[in-house]
Amino acid sequence: MIRSGEHVSFLERRRQAVPEQPDPMDAMSSLFDVAVLIAVGFLVVALLGFGLGELLSLEDVTIVKNPGTADMELIRKEGRIIERLKMGDVTEEGIGTAIGTVFRLEDGSVIWVPSDE
Repeated sequence: MIRSGEHVSFLERRRQAVPEQPDPMDAMSSLFDVAVLIAVGFLVVALLGFGLGELLSLEDVTIVKNPGTADMELIRKEGRIIERLKMGDVTEEGIGTAIGTVFRLEDGSVIWVPSDE
């Protein structure tokens, strides 16, 4: 409120007359949040599309890629830890006990049957 005889600068009058403008960058933070949600959605769809939906569950999973070949890989998930193991050229020798038997089925799949011991 301006009293008579009181000197008011141009900027003070303008500040009183014009309401504060909203920041145009406020919308950018919302767009970033939406982009992150879309990226996570695409990741989930990609995992499900490649048949790797088990990696999203809480159960322990072991996946064998290219079984019996030189570029065989094991993908093992225990709890929240995912580990990728690649086959190497190194051959190991030692003394141990058998813990099961591996079978190749007619369809080419490989299964491991643990021993009773």
